[in-house]
Amino acid sequence: MLLRDRQTVTKGSWRWAVQIAELTAWGTVSLILGALHLADLSSASYRTGLALTGALAVWLLLFFRVLLFRAVDRRWLPWAGVAVNIAFACGFFALLRSEVAGIHLIFIPVIMASGLLGSFLKAVAASVLAVAGYLGIAALTGTLPALVPATLTTGVFVLSGLVAGLLAGELRTHFQGEKKEHQLATAVRHRLLAVLDAVDEAIIFRDRNGIARVVNERAGALFQIAPDRYLGEPVVELLRTVARQTEDPEDFMEAFQTLRDEPGRELRFEVEQIIPARCRLRLFSAPTYDDDGSLVGRIDVFTDVSDSAARAEEIERLYEGARKTAESYQRALLPDQVPVLPRVSLVAHYVAAAGQRAVCGDFYDFVTLRDGRMALVIGDVCGIGPAAANDAALSRYTLRSLAARESDAGALLRSMNELIHAQSSNERFVRMLLGVLDPERAVLEYANAGHVPPVLYRASDGTVDWLAEGGLPLGVEEGTDYKVARMELQPGDMLVFYTDGLTEAPRHGRPFGQAKFADLVAEYGVGTPGELVQALRRGVDAWVSSELRDDLALVVTKVIPDSTLEEPSRELVLPNEPARVPEIRAFVASFLADVRAPVEVSGEILLAAGEAAANANRHGRRAEGRSEIRVQCRFQSGVIAVTVEDDGPGFDAALIKSADLPDRFASGGRGLYLMRELMDEVEVDSSTAGTRITMSRRLSPARL
Repeated sequence: MLLRDRQTVTKGSWRWAVQIAELTAWGTVSLILGALHLADLSSASYRTGLALTGALAVWLLLFFRVLLFRAVDRRWLPWAGVAVNIAFACGFFALLRSEVAGIHLIFIPVIMASGLLGSFLKAVAASVLAVAGYLGIAALTGTLPALVPATLTTGVFVLSGLVAGLLAGELRTHFQGEKKEHQLATAVRHRLLAVLDAVDEAIIFRDRNGIARVVNERAGALFQIAPDRYLGEPVVELLRTVARQTEDPEDFMEAFQTLRDEPGRELRFEVEQIIPARCRLRLFSAPTYDDDGSLVGRIDVFTDVSDSAARAEEIERLYEGARKTAESYQRALLPDQVPVLPRVSLVAHYVAAAGQRAVCGDFYDFVTLRDGRMALVIGDVCGIGPAAANDAALSRYTLRSLAARESDAGALLRSMNELIHAQSSNERFVRMLLGVLDPERAVLEYANAGHVPPVLYRASDGTVDWLAEGGLPLGVEEGTDYKVARMELQPGDMLVFYTDGLTEAPRHGRPFGQAKFADLVAEYGVGTPGELVQALRRGVDAWVSSELRDDLALVVTKVIPDSTLEEPSRELVLPNEPARVPEIRAFVASFLADVRAPVEVSGEILLAAGEAAANANRHGRRAEGRSEIRVQCRFQSGVIAVTVEDDGPGFDAALIKSADLPDRFASGGRGLYLMRELMDEVEVDSSTAGTRITMSRRLSPARL
């Protein structure tokens, strides 16, 4: 009965203390009976001991089975128990003192039981009564024990009382704390379950052994299951039920199979549910840990994102439409073609940003001034989106309007600043670099309104200089003056105007930087402007290893060396897109017209150049990132050379070497065959880094 009761009470509770005290009491009774039978007692003493033991047994039954649980007022019971128990201990001590050595230790169980049933004060009182009974009985039944044994026994009694009282108090305090924590945890658990049942997400929690412990009502409604059916069962059964409702059950289960080797891994993916209704679910599965960092389980959260996904797709569609409209609008604001100037070779290039920043405010322009000089303009409007494109258009056309009556760079920027300050809000401004170039004398005057400094490559010594003159951006402060700097360019010098999308292109929070930019200018400054533009663009692509976050504009000007002045050359760098092929044909046609090539020859060269551009567009595009086409036209010693270069994976080497017309069922090769038929010479240099096709055609002497 007693052992069965012990299994039904909580450790540390008062009932648990009562059971421990009762066990101690009955154990003491057993020891006394053993002592009575083993000791050499007289018949009278033996009968007295048995009677006293019987009385103790009756008292224990009455005390532990009746009084402790049925008394109306139990405040006096512990004190009564202490007094009666000490009295029984004194009786046994008096009876067996002379017969059983160490019988005085009978007081210790009484003291310990008193501490368990009462408080620290009762345990101390039991110790004091035990000492008094021990010394009093010793004095009445014979001589007092010696000083050392008496002191030692007294100390043991007192220490037993102190330990019993402190231990009992600590156990009760700990039990009460655990009880309150359990009550709080139970309340929190019920509230948490109520919250979990109220949320829109389906939630499944399993312990570290993979047993389902929580399946909220939303999971039951979403998957048409009874949540209680899976509680206490392996969660894999529930996951299989969910998988059978998805479009691809195998992929769903394979995702969870990876958790066997990586239990601490998080899962994030979307699944298409087709039963009982078609919807898109977003799953987030993550491990849970306790305060010590030990894995305690895993929680799976299924969110129905069907409506939000549909809204997001609609918003994305509308945004993409607006972005494309703004981007096409912004590209339409750029010059249709680069001007052809004496003694100067010009290449301009613009790359739009990707993603939500796809429409920014970078622009460039070429404006012929009234004195015949050419204004080279590059600018960057703060902000993104259609508003930035509008501000760029406003800046460009305002400058063109002012340039009709003013040729000084500083005066133009001052007038621009006043107009933009009056028409724009305080939060909007324009960074602009304005260079006025005299191509005949190769003299540049420039003024900088808060723009990044241009770069000058000196052909004489291969150095790179930063032209750092500058002032405030346009529209920031009224009445700002802009200083004009003047410099003479030498043959072979190359001037680079650029926007901050180049130097600030990020990679893990680090910008591309001016140092890398200057290194590329120093390395490719000896080449053509188009080659430098391609090198800069590829350098930025390799650095960011992803899509651009800001648009990028480049205007590169090179003073043609005196030795090649009579050899016209022109370059064009464009994105490798199908829509750009007509622009390439128009570029080549303009060059052929400038060099007065015969009409019949021009037609054949245009056809060959168009085939080369189409091949570059079809085969020369990279799998990732942006691809570009560089086209160069040269006229030297009566020979027109057209070079088309891409940065794709390259041609099949066997196809390049073949000069025969491909089989009519072949998938390609006719364009290359046609180029060889139309041009005098065709050179193909193809590798994994790209393909360069150089085609040349000699004009007849009569046309030279």
